[in-house]
Amino acid sequence: MLDEQAQKTILEQTQKFIEILLEEQVALTSSDIEKVVRLTEEKLSQADALEKSTSPTLLQDLATLRLKINQGLPVENEELFPLMRLLEEASRLNQINGVMIEQHMKHIRLAMTHLDSITPTVRQLYGKDGLGARGSIGRSLGSA
Repeated sequence: MLDEQAQKTILEQTQKFIEILLEEQVALTSSDIEKVVRLTEEKLSQADALEKSTSPTLLQDLATLRLKINQGLPVENEELFPLMRLLEEASRLNQINGVMIEQHMKHIRLAMTHLDSITPTVRQLYGKDGLGARGSIGRSLGSA
């Protein structure tokens, strides 16, 4: 079993993780890519901190608790309910955010395909670095 301070720490870390996920949803909805990148870094850091403070025994206790609830069996570890609910909420939010990211990526791929199909000559004039591609028509600016 977890001591009271350890349980409080894990609950706080999980709640912070959920707050980051909710912020990420807002950033994804508004297409604020810079904020999404920043929040992804925060999310990874918070997940790492949460993982470090969660013991394998706690994970086993939570899995057993979920199994007993699903099977309608009596439960002894009721003090783990709040943590289990928060972890399930974090998982649900993370899945939603993953779907949102997939949708954004699909939209970007479609836009890029469309742009590629209507601007074939631009690819010939400019390289990936934005400078003139080799063999392009015209003079170099310094040869006037």
